[in-house]
Amino acid sequence: MKDVRIGIIGCGGMGTHLARSCLQVHNAKIVGTYDAVEEKAKFLAHQLKCDYYDSVEDLLDKPDIDAVIVATPNYTHSAFTIAALKAGKHVFCEKPMALKLEDCDAMIGASEKQGLTLMVGHVMRFYHGCAFIKRALENGEIGQPIISHVFRTTWVKVGAWSKSWRCKKELCGNSLFEVAIHDIDLMRWFIGDVKSVKAYSSNFSHPEFDYDDSIIAILRFKNGALGLLESGFSSRLGDHKIDVNGTLGAANIDFKALTVKVAVEGRGERKEPLIKSNPVVDELQHFVNCVSTGKKPITDGLAGRGAVEIALAISRACEEAAQMNG
Repeated sequence: MKDVRIGIIGCGGMGTHLARSCLQVHNAKIVGTYDAVEEKAKFLAHQLKCDYYDSVEDLLDKPDIDAVIVATPNYTHSAFTIAALKAGKHVFCEKPMALKLEDCDAMIGASEKQGLTLMVGHVMRFYHGCAFIKRALENGEIGQPIISHVFRTTWVKVGAWSKSWRCKKELCGNSLFEVAIHDIDLMRWFIGDVKSVKAYSSNFSHPEFDYDDSIIAILRFKNGALGLLESGFSSRLGDHKIDVNGTLGAANIDFKALTVKVAVEGRGERKEPLIKSNPVVDELQHFVNCVSTGKKPITDGLAGRGAVEIALAISRACEEAAQMNG
């Protein structure tokens, strides 16, 4: 298998992390970098001993680049992804896929028209423990899922993002898109699509945000299961866990303890570590393998769109509840 030659679009914290992770991926080679801040692209290129570009057009025009990683601010994902696909490059796009469904659809349409791979960075599907829970659900070990709880809360220091694109809803979405989109993707992967949503939100601690910093949502899935999701940036202690309760047993993911377990009546509990290998490297290896073989990624454009659709539905439900309550 020949090397997949990759360009990096966006050389901030996430782009740098993904680029360095590619050094551990078989048949992957970083050959170029671009960032709106030229010094960032130049610095990363120096570290990786590759070329840097002062315009994304120049990077995309290079025939020796097979694929790109898009790790730019949320609101730019669609434009960069579509431009890359039109230029004949396969794309790994960081989460969230986009902030609007029409943008997701345009990204999917471009990948299908060009016959190119589009993968979205929902890395938690590559955690050993999350895949373990998925297999347990597929094998029917806990029966039919009936209730799921997701808690993805943290504390963001007041003022930390005051000059960042992350304090603007139009640019980042909200906490659902920034962090909880991973957990929304897992809920959908485990249980299925959502039928209806009720939700409430408030801004308790972050006046510099033009969106609410705390969200609680109740979901009804198309298969009848119920879900409770809490997301936000106003929790001093923070929490991160997912429970799936079924008719025969239950599953739990504890991201703080880095463990997962499945409990089935009459069979006791089985525990597994959440992580056995580097999930980011595994994710990028999957992308490279899909580019090389033409196989569809497990986090393809439709998967990315599905998570965005749920996040948008919760956000709309919060807005509707706020309007009703004055």
